[in-house]
Amino acid sequence: MRTRNAVARDYYGILGVSREASDDEIKRAYRKLARQFHPDVNPDPEAQEKFKDINAAYEVLSDDRKRQIVDLGGDPLAPGGGGAGGPGGPGGAGPFVGFQDIMDAFFGGAGGGARGPRPRTRPGADAILRLELDLHETAFGVEAPITVDTAVLCTTCSGAGTAAGTHLATCEACGGRGEVQSVQRTFLGQVVSARPCTVCQGYGTTIPHPCPTCAGDGRCAPGAR
Repeated sequence: MRTRNAVARDYYGILGVSREASDDEIKRAYRKLARQFHPDVNPDPEAQEKFKDINAAYEVLSDDRKRQIVDLGGDPLAPGGGGAGGPGGPGGAGPFVGFQDIMDAFFGGAGGGARGPRPRTRPGADAILRLELDLHETAFGVEAPITVDTAVLCTTCSGAGTAAGTHLATCEACGGRGEVQSVQRTFLGQVVSARPCTVCQGYGTTIPHPCPTCAGDGRCAPGAR
């Protein structure tokens, strides 16, 4: 006995994008909806079902092969629809598309909000000072002089960290981005991870010729010349 296939889901409509939407437009729509319907943000049972549909739509439309099946009128997640399986099965959407996609939806990531190189100028660390106070001073407060040893701007390089007549160089390992990316395929999907560049320590630049006074730090200990 022959049965009719179920009507293919409107994955474009689920994400609220047109059939001509670019990959970036699809990703932005997914992130916006994921933030709105994520179970940790919206505990309503209907929102949880909506969240599953959003993940399924993104899985399909972010995959060129599956998107082509949709454009031809099929459903790659339906049984026999041309995909690797339905939701929860091998290659299906399951409750999530991929861990990195979920993290990107809330915090941004390599796909849409790259962190970039970190600045060489950095704030000083908090200082913990011990003072002996009597009960009256503890209760009503007191003003007392304190001495804090802190690094000062190097007068030789004016804080640049480079020797005279030289400049910072763009890191060849990361191309100035300050981080390197790696792609891994897991059962959750394709996961893109980023880590600080070990060559430039995340700065995006290197110091070929460090200042002889501060050794490239840009700061000196008190009394250093």
